[in-house]
Amino acid sequence: MSLTKRQSEIIYAALKLTAEGGIQNLTIKNLGNALGITEPAIYRHFRSKSEIVKTMIGRFDEAVPAESAELHGLEAIAAFARSRFRQVQADPPLARVMFAEELFMADAEFSERMLEMMHRHKETLERHFREAQERGEIRKDLPVDMLFRLFFGPVRLLIKQWGMARGAFDLRRKGEELLNALRLTLR
Repeated sequence: MSLTKRQSEIIYAALKLTAEGGIQNLTIKNLGNALGITEPAIYRHFRSKSEIVKTMIGRFDEAVPAESAELHGLEAIAAFARSRFRQVQADPPLARVMFAEELFMADAEFSERMLEMMHRHKETLERHFREAQERGEIRKDLPVDMLFRLFFGPVRLLIKQWGMARGAFDLRRKGEELLNALRLTLR
């Protein structure tokens, strides 16, 4: 998804408005005020609020690292988690919005889009959990869907805590500590 400079500015402002006041705070009027431009100017870049929200979700989704032939098992899983740590640290409002799915629950279209994204990521990561089991990197007595939840529940919680604390701690360092603890727990 290639955005123009102005579209990127609009999406960033939309993320900030949503992070500060929820999805109901994201209006075209509020966006215009935040950016110092008119509402019609926003409509020159996006057809609707719905398109803006879809683009926010898409931005989060496309930042997932491309599959790499040399990454397998736990190495691939850790790379995915690290990419999320880097992504939200570079764009703090993203942490408060994309890991707060409840913001999207009232809108069936947005909620479904978030769920689709989660399922795509889950399928990819479950494949890596199976690889990790086959390679003896992690225990084999747990189903991969449970391994996914055991691993990424804490990752999501750490990112959410970092976002709520407005970046008060080093997310990457704490992320590495968490990844190491999870490796030990799942052996």
